[in-house]
Amino acid sequence: MSTDLGTRHQFHGVQPVLPVADAARAARYFSEVLGFELDFIAGEPPSYARVRKGDRTYGDPVYIRLWQVNTREARPWRGEIVIHVGHDVDGLHAAYRERGVDIVEVPVSQPWGLREFAIREPDGHVLRFCGYLAG
Repeated sequence: MSTDLGTRHQFHGVQPVLPVADAARAARYFSEVLGFELDFIAGEPPSYARVRKGDRTYGDPVYIRLWQVNTREARPWRGEIVIHVGHDVDGLHAAYRERGVDIVEVPVSQPWGLREFAIREPDGHVLRFCGYLAG
């Protein structure tokens, strides 16, 4: 069995996550001012959104996630990177667990069509691995 998990699980695509004070306002700004399209907005009231631009006619689309954070939180925001996985998200989670990786969220199927889990790397940054749900 290959130890090259990136190749075995077909990592592809990265989506930066930006901390914002107001997810709905930020989504409007990215859409109306910067020329992105609203991909989804979640929560009641909205607290998480993703904007995108592109459709693979000239390269991979650009996605930016907007996560509403409380600016008075005791621990400062460290940021998050979302990495798309093309094969077996749960298997990758199991492999990381076996390697002693700090798992901060176990795999879960999200209403926006992804199955994802998150880890924290030694400097405190979160890496979220996700794959599209079959359907």
